Amino acid sequence: MKFKTILVSAFLISGYSCAQNWDYNEEDDSTKIEATINYINTLKVDDLLDKKRRIERETKKVKVFRIQIYSGSRAGSNEAFSKFKSKFPELQCETSYEQPYFKTKVAAYRTKLDAHRALIGIKKLFRTAFIFEEKITVDKLLFTK
Repeated sequence: MKFKTILVSAFLISGYSCAQNWDYNEEDDSTKIEATINYINTLKVDDLLDKKRRIERETKKVKVFRIQIYSGSRAGSNEAFSKFKSKFPELQCETSYEQPYFKTKVAAYRTKLDAHRALIGIKKLFRTAFIFEEKITVDKLLFTK
């Protein structure tokens, strides 16, 4: 008896839950919102883009691939710097501050393949080292080790 009442009530509940009308009529939708688009003055935007291009040409930055060996505290960055210079004295190494971390970056390679070749040797000493792309000035690129 209990089984029959459970079966019948389940059948009735499922019938009521599917009784909703799912037809959607867009024209009857009362939540339709009309929107307007305001365009920014394109002359000002074009002027800003031209100015940005001129500045980039004047600073003579080039795209290079670098290897970052450390990011964290100043003491850790200095330690990574001295450890790297003792192991690889011929490669360029620098420490910079990019809020909130001190970062130790090494070398500058024109292609990602060259950077990857160098990364293999560096990863033996610095396991968290990775390659990233950066734009640097030409004088930094010609920096003597």
